[in-house]
Amino acid sequence: MGVQRRIKSNIVSIRMSEEEFSAFQKIMNARKTKASAVLREALMLFKEQWERSRRLETATEN
Repeated sequence: MGVQRRIKSNIVSIRMSEEEFSAFQKIMNARKTKASAVLREALMLFKEQWERSRRLETATEN
């Protein structure tokens, strides 16, 4: 069995300030990875944090 690969058919474009882009480049260089990999990981971390905060909000409402 081979590794399954997800088909990536969506493109997201963003504008960054020079300061933001410089920080982004430092992360890419330190991790020796592409921009897309950094952004995918950042999205997953954000999603986990958002879901955690939603669970806490729901728990405090009950």
